Amino acid sequence: MQVDIETLNPILTESANEADVLNGIFSTLIKVNEEMEFEPDLLVQLPEVSEDGLEYRFELRDDVLFHDGEKLTAEDVYFTYQMKIAENNAVPSRMMWDKIKEFTVTDPYSFTITLYEPDVTWLEYWAYADASIVPKHLVEEEFLANGEELSKGGDFSRNPIGSGPYELVEWETSDYILLAAFEDYYRGQPEIGQVVFKIIPDANTLLAQFETGEIDIYDRAQPGQYEALVSLQENGQAIEVYQYPGFVYMHADFNLRLAKFQDKEVRQALNYAFPQEEFIATVLGGVGTPAYSDTPPVSWAYNPDIRQYSYNPDKAEELLEEAGWVRGDDGVREKNGERLAFTITTIAGNPAYASYQEIAKQEWEAIGAEVELESFDGPMFGDALTSMNFDVIVFAWSSGFDPDSTPIWHSTQIPDEYGTGQNYAGYKNDRVDELLEAGLKISDRQERIEIYHEVQEILAEELPSLFVYFMNSVVAVPDNLENFRPNPTQANNTWNMYEWKWN
Repeated sequence: MQVDIETLNPILTESANEADVLNGIFSTLIKVNEEMEFEPDLLVQLPEVSEDGLEYRFELRDDVLFHDGEKLTAEDVYFTYQMKIAENNAVPSRMMWDKIKEFTVTDPYSFTITLYEPDVTWLEYWAYADASIVPKHLVEEEFLANGEELSKGGDFSRNPIGSGPYELVEWETSDYILLAAFEDYYRGQPEIGQVVFKIIPDANTLLAQFETGEIDIYDRAQPGQYEALVSLQENGQAIEVYQYPGFVYMHADFNLRLAKFQDKEVRQALNYAFPQEEFIATVLGGVGTPAYSDTPPVSWAYNPDIRQYSYNPDKAEELLEEAGWVRGDDGVREKNGERLAFTITTIAGNPAYASYQEIAKQEWEAIGAEVELESFDGPMFGDALTSMNFDVIVFAWSSGFDPDSTPIWHSTQIPDEYGTGQNYAGYKNDRVDELLEAGLKISDRQERIEIYHEVQEILAEELPSLFVYFMNSVVAVPDNLENFRPNPTQANNTWNMYEWKWN
């Protein structure tokens, strides 16, 4: 993996790389498989749902052990929920947990959850690594001692114990994480005895180590490396190379708290001035699809008819002039005494992000902006994002397979105003709020399609973020690795690592 790990505490994580490891250490109530279908994990069966859509009845397996030998029970699920809603705990989002009106433990292996109002997307949130169940008997003392708060550097975050197929053996910061098969895993001890997650920030080094066999699985390979991986296969290396559309999109978020980005015309101008299709063709080797909003073509709610922004620097300059941004003596545009000067921030070591920065700087300075670039490693980047200390920030979101995007765009999800959420851009739109709220309460798919089509139309018009491209995931594995089944959802490709084996 390219990005360093901040925490192995599922209560606090919001990183796809961390989720890869957490899938090994922990278990979730349900899983989403590669066909985007729910299946029980810690449950005996999928939960029963009342006719009004408010009550969910869960029954846990009674044969699940944590790695220290203690049984996993409904009290652990309830405690996990309590930590997610604890006011002092810096969880990435409380949105799904705040929807719970009542959580009733009925016996050691049964519990019932009642929602305030129906939410057709709600169950999906239990399927991903950040909803992993943690052991109450090991975490409660630290949680209470710190005033009902956990930290990414705390004891449990560094020394997690779960009920998943693998136990944490060793974690060398910025180097590797070693897991060993858990012999009492409820599905049976995994056949592969050890798994090492190596942290290698440079994508070219990752490719080189995959070619020499120093790493077995190269997940999240850069799109521009797809042809190189296929060449390895064609030249006789015994590997399988997968490329498949998913739910991840690269984007450049504006900090809408800054006056310079509050003119919609500025955001549209920057979009017109970026050669999106050329970027995908040359930097990504064509492995990707242009994005104009946040819902990918693989989604049933994708709207192909929203506003698009073909490369047009003249149009960009026209928009800036109309908005009152006039070139100064040095060529940089100004309005009301403010220069159109800003910094583009991204994660170090990602060639696509770095190329985006360089191209954007060149193109945007040509239309009268002044652009600085900065790149941070994973933890520093995370700090910049969550503290909202950025002008324009480039990274990728992984959407759920349901098109709801409330955590990203609803105005109640602005962290510095509400203390939770992932609307780091600070976007506010009453109509988007209204549509997102309606979309959660309607089960009819056609009605939901109409809702999310309009959300995409608004986002494409207002551009709180520059949507760059929908990623095709690229992963390469040895051809003798059985049961590797790539998963396009947030479950990630380690979702079924308990089934992997060598043939």
